Amino acid sequence: MAGQVGHSAPAMDGSSKVFAALDVDHDGDLSPEEFRKGYSGLRQAIALEVRLREQFQAIDADRSGALDAAEYASLALVKRAGQTAPGLPAFDANKDQKLEFEEYLAAVRALFVQGRKVRENALQPENESRERR
Repeated sequence: MAGQVGHSAPAMDGSSKVFAALDVDHDGDLSPEEFRKGYSGLRQAIALEVRLREQFQAIDADRSGALDAAEYASLALVKRAGQTAPGLPAFDANKDQKLEFEEYLAAVRALFVQGRKVRENALQPENESRERR
């Protein structure tokens, strides 16, 4: 109908997102089995976020609430990656030349995956030579 404003789905708050993630069959009810299976993962995710927030705050030397280039360079994952580490701009979604916590999370995820791939590739020749023997 002309002149009517379309209704979009309401934005989900944190608890709604958690419920939706736990409700595996998407029936709107959380069964005891869905709760049991999801609760352990949820606890682990919360513990991980707490650790990452603590690390973020420790790295944020100037207490600005964001990481500048020098603080980013001090990340253990960046140091471990060395020359292959993407620069801060690769994760600076809002282009303000610093990383807020959500951007930091994206950087940690990407650097962790990159490091895992490097380690796996480093192990491959050794495994291949063992298979040939």
